[in-house]
Amino acid sequence: MGDLLYILVLAIVVTIHELGHYFLARGMGVRVKKLQIFFFPLYSFKPSVSKLTGRKTSWRDTTYSIGCIPFGGYTMFENQPQSVVITDSYGQKHTVDYNTYLKIKGMSSQADNGHDTYYNTKPAWKRFLISIAGVLFNLLTAFLIYLIFVMISDTGNSAGFWQSVSATFEFICYTVGSTFSNILSMVGIHLGQPTISSGNYDLILSFWDTAQSHSFVKYIADLSCVLALINILPIPPLDGGQATFEIYEMITGKEPSDSFKRSASIIGSIVFIVVFWILPMLR
Repeated sequence: MGDLLYILVLAIVVTIHELGHYFLARGMGVRVKKLQIFFFPLYSFKPSVSKLTGRKTSWRDTTYSIGCIPFGGYTMFENQPQSVVITDSYGQKHTVDYNTYLKIKGMSSQADNGHDTYYNTKPAWKRFLISIAGVLFNLLTAFLIYLIFVMISDTGNSAGFWQSVSATFEFICYTVGSTFSNILSMVGIHLGQPTISSGNYDLILSFWDTAQSHSFVKYIADLSCVLALINILPIPPLDGGQATFEIYEMITGKEPSDSFKRSASIIGSIVFIVVFWILPMLR
């Protein structure tokens, strides 16, 4: 695949991933502050605020950006502030904690948490779903593309719909498993490559021939699987790392401390750079 074609496919796959976070966050009542594709923004667009909308969240809340380094993207959510600057009747500015600010406004923290648009005040299970939504969107994209290829290749419908679904699911497992095995081999851990069952082998082989004639779309599906696997790894600051924090919170009822999250993110970033950047260049 040429470099420009790869960047285009990556842009599509990353956009699908970030839209997963975006749409599920909006569905959970969380305001999305920024959606960015690639890093180091070259162009940003912030829609004007509509006076007609009465919704808690809107597409107009978000700044949409595209960057110049084709590596990934991110979605930024609105969080409840820890402190707020207010101006008294004498024109003096004061910094107060958020609960004090709510009291000044005549609101209780409980009432605000029930109707706010903040990500960090939502229950852990909602934040968990938002965290893994990008991975789910990528897997769903790959599943639909592979399923269409399988059904097109089986023009006589001899396999039936459910066997086509089974073959599609197995091919996704094969693709993800092969990628995972290759990642582990970078750090000296060698596992056997996954295999295809005899019941689906002929169908997948036929699908492979069909997919080769639609290589651009196949690249989107293949890279969607790879991106989903990498992002679900329990390494902060990847989606899987954030999801791990939320699983811990759901089990224990306590959120990990901010200092622990920061330390884990620093260590995770170093591990990610070593495994996915430095080791591949040394091979």
